[in-house]
Amino acid sequence: MTAAQPATLSTATLNRTDPRLDLTIGFHAMIAKGADRPFAWQAVAHGADGRSFAAISASLLPEQRPALEARRITLALERAAALGLHRSEALIALPLGAAAGLAEPLLSHLFRTALANGVSTDRLVVEISADERGDLDHAAALAEACTARGLSVTLDAFAAGSVALKLLARFTPRFVKLDPSLVRGIDGSASRRLIAEGVMRLARNMGVTVIARGVENRGEHDALHAMGVRHFQIGTAAIPQADVARRELRNPISAPLHRRLAHHNRSAFPLRAARPAELAIAV
Repeated sequence: MTAAQPATLSTATLNRTDPRLDLTIGFHAMIAKGADRPFAWQAVAHGADGRSFAAISASLLPEQRPALEARRITLALERAAALGLHRSEALIALPLGAAAGLAEPLLSHLFRTALANGVSTDRLVVEISADERGDLDHAAALAEACTARGLSVTLDAFAAGSVALKLLARFTPRFVKLDPSLVRGIDGSASRRLIAEGVMRLARNMGVTVIARGVENRGEHDALHAMGVRHFQIGTAAIPQADVARRELRNPISAPLHRRLAHHNRSAFPLRAARPAELAIAV
């Protein structure tokens, strides 16, 4: 009997010239209450036509999705290095789709790309979705592979559903990121507050940091703050600007931040930027 060959990214059948691989990378800032600089940046990928990464992935065959995931890893780390984010103290958060499978080949690609761009893997955090539509077995396999390689993990889209709780029962992530559907309107919803308080109790007992994503007003911020949330993610990603070359001459962390992000750091809660001209960081 012939031994099974280990899976590799070469099994993906996606033409390198496929326009769906033409991705734009921006970054969401994550801030801690009282801090004057982000503690992490989440890489966010969109298609050149503005489509979300999830929509592009859904348009592909299952065997093609690992190639798209690998492309996102490559572009995100190259962009982070070009911006000098890897020279700051902030973490770089990389979403990785567990449903693509091939956890080991994708993580090997991540390590190779990080090395090629001078990014320390100690600074990387892999974000795994805990969404109820996700695949529990694939998500658990990816989390276990990250843990075995010493990579920090965030459970994203966490809303205390069965998939999220089962993942939390299998391993301890570094961060749990509350799903916006749980955060929005939490100040006026007793049920949302009860769920979030339950997540906070679990997190405290496990030593996990909770991040709120999608906070849009002071009422939501105050409700979350009252239950102990101190970390927030700004809800708008950056897009490439025409004056990128001029802006890249500065370190995007140590240089004075864009006025919208500076406003976020001064204010009590993060808000979505209203216009493209007010994005958190220009890439």
